[in-house]
Amino acid sequence: MIHLIAALGNPGPDYAHTRHNAGWILVDAFASSLKATWKAEAKFNALVAKTEVEGHKVYLIKPLTYMNLSGEAVVQFLNYHKFSPESLLLIHDDIAFESGVARLSLGGSGGGHNGVTSVMECLGTEGFWRLRLGMGPKNPLLTLTEWVLGPLSEPEKAYLSSEELIHTLHLLVDKGPIKVQNDSNLS
Repeated sequence: MIHLIAALGNPGPDYAHTRHNAGWILVDAFASSLKATWKAEAKFNALVAKTEVEGHKVYLIKPLTYMNLSGEAVVQFLNYHKFSPESLLLIHDDIAFESGVARLSLGGSGGGHNGVTSVMECLGTEGFWRLRLGMGPKNPLLTLTEWVLGPLSEPEKAYLSSEELIHTLHLLVDKGPIKVQNDSNLS
């Protein structure tokens, strides 16, 4: 069962509409669909929203630590609430997939994503769920940093706040990730 959805991104207006903030954009749309409100929680260094989906309580967090230190906020929250790593769904951008493609997985490497690596290092495990949002292929004329911190296209923005992805998050909380993975094309 998913108890915590943590979305990776960077705080501040300079990053708001970049590929690296794909997780934040989706979790904002999800929170909005549930009429959940964000509250700054200094003890976690994160924005937090508590909500419910079909009777299942779930927390949403957006770490304010910047991408490379995201694990600190996520682990503090998990430890405080005594949630297991398996009850975490981490949402983040992934250049390994084309834009408009999402993949659900349990475990696996950070794949060069510093935010994911931070969460793995702080948790001491890869044993948590991830919803990877495709942001590739990278433009070969740009560095990786330029690409992930570059502006989203209009189709990318539309996909990240789409009913399809919001519905997927509802199902992940309500039915659980194994059921969703077995019944969908997210694997």
